[in-house]
Amino acid sequence: MPVVALETGRFSELVGADREKILDRLPYIGLDIESVEIDRIRVEYSPNRPDFGTDYGIAKALRGLLGLELGLKRYEVYPSKIAVSVDPKLSSVRPFIACAIADGLDFDDEDIRQLISLQEDLHNGLGRRRKMVAIGMHDISSLVPPMQYRAADPSFRFLPLGETSLMRLDQILAETETGKTFGRILAGYKHFPILNDSKGTVLSFPPIVNGSATKVTSDTKSMFIDVTSMEMPAGDDVLAIITTTLADMGGKIGSVKVNYQEGARDTPDLSPSRVALDARLINQVTGLELSGKQIVDCLRKSRLDVSGRSVLIPRYRIDILHPVDIAEEVALGYGIDAIEAEYPPSKEPGSLNRINVGLDRVSESVAMAGFIETMNFDLVDVASLYTKFSRSPDSRIEVENPRTVEHSVLRDSILPSLMAALSRNVQATYPQRIYEVGRVFLRDGSKVVERPRLSALAAHSSSSFSEAKMYLEALALTQLGESIQTRPAGHWAFAEGRSAEVLVKKQGIGYMGEVRPTALAAFGLDVPVAGYEIDLAPFL
Repeated sequence: MPVVALETGRFSELVGADREKILDRLPYIGLDIESVEIDRIRVEYSPNRPDFGTDYGIAKALRGLLGLELGLKRYEVYPSKIAVSVDPKLSSVRPFIACAIADGLDFDDEDIRQLISLQEDLHNGLGRRRKMVAIGMHDISSLVPPMQYRAADPSFRFLPLGETSLMRLDQILAETETGKTFGRILAGYKHFPILNDSKGTVLSFPPIVNGSATKVTSDTKSMFIDVTSMEMPAGDDVLAIITTTLADMGGKIGSVKVNYQEGARDTPDLSPSRVALDARLINQVTGLELSGKQIVDCLRKSRLDVSGRSVLIPRYRIDILHPVDIAEEVALGYGIDAIEAEYPPSKEPGSLNRINVGLDRVSESVAMAGFIETMNFDLVDVASLYTKFSRSPDSRIEVENPRTVEHSVLRDSILPSLMAALSRNVQATYPQRIYEVGRVFLRDGSKVVERPRLSALAAHSSSSFSEAKMYLEALALTQLGESIQTRPAGHWAFAEGRSAEVLVKKQGIGYMGEVRPTALAAFGLDVPVAGYEIDLAPFL
């Protein structure tokens, strides 16, 4: 969990409350107090609240909870008349950029430290260690617009931040600390992204390093911010958090026109979004009986506002997506400690869910056979689920407006997730035997249904159909007291002539076999892989 250090005197001034009141209320905005020192408080925050990455963001929320500043904080954006042109050659490398200006800044050393900490937390969280999003912050005083976000050859040279001499781009990747750490992101490309001004001054080499000429210091009064990304919404979210933080620091935010080949857009857009207000749902989720006015008052303490039948969400609150999230904000505004505890209506003792007991029993049996359990997301990417197995994606169950391409479809099979896990561990020793007990999602007419499944794979030089059958036969005998039957059958994951349908009491429950060589190559695996995937309904 990311941690923010709050200087006690500075933070008390930002909030407008004394140390004791702050310590009392911090947990009730969702923060865990890690340590309390004489002049510093260290708090952990959830990665789904990246706006808590600085003391300014935490103070803003705390002032609302204390009733010192209520409702939505609005941010004005003026047109800066600065433009950035985007080279179409970057469409396959790092296609998107969003930019902004921040004027009228008056930093002290702690402001700089807080900004750097926020930048790193965003890189590691939303940015996925810079693979998805990378941030550059620059002193604009030495720059001459317009800017160019363009493709450069590996032989291009500039002075990177922290270095003393000009370096080639390929040299930066091979020799510098940041190049060695993040260079894998640009591996395999023939040209690299560079951001420079009209004089050729390099602002950044994203996502690796900034240029030395635009280093931000406590003397910086105006900043240029660039956020490059693989997906436009992710970059816009990160820019919104950075710019609203700079606005809270006293900066005046200016928009930048980003010119793509297909059209232009102005960034950032800090206008609030809307989520439906459902009073009935709020009372049902919180267990309270609040009037419409009380709900509005609670939301205003959470720094939100109500307009008609909608709740206005500030642009930096990227965690609020659904009416249930609004119910949580009402509970926070009401005061978690003010909600009275109630005993459940039944006096009967609780018991474990029988289905979960069955799943645990199956999982334990597979683990005792020498397999290592994995836990994967129900949402996966199209490539792993379909493309790498040469499957048609026509029946896929897609997520509307997914945050990332890696979590864009609901899986209808666990096996691709296990293949992806093996591909991430090709440097580990073999044999590797892994499994997962989890859910898959299938179409049933117009509905989507969940099914519990077990999938297991063995990867080593002599893995085979016979090995997979041996393990599955043992599982069926120990858990069902029944032998499995198999009959030859084709399957999209398994090689022709090396796959079979699995039956128990003449009823098909899944498939087993040796993974297709084309799929092994697509996942970068050099050893044979065999396994199975079965429906767990008969075991429950």
